[in-house]
Amino acid sequence: MSKQLMDQNKLSHQMVIAGLCGMVEDDGLTMHQAFEVLEDIKRQIFPALMEMQRERKA
Repeated sequence: MSKQLMDQNKLSHQMVIAGLCGMVEDDGLTMHQAFEVLEDIKRQIFPALMEMQRERKA
C-alpha cells in the first residue's frame, strides 16, 4: 500500500499541477515531454533545496 503524498488542497501542490497542465495545454508538449521538463527542473533545483533544508535545520 502506498501513501498518497499529493494534497490538492495545498497551494504549492496546485501550482505544480497547474504548471504541468500549462506545459501540455499552452506549450503544446506531450505528457511525456512535460515530465521530462519536470525531471530537468528537479535536477536543477536540487542543490538549492538542499541548501534550504540545511539552513532550516541550523
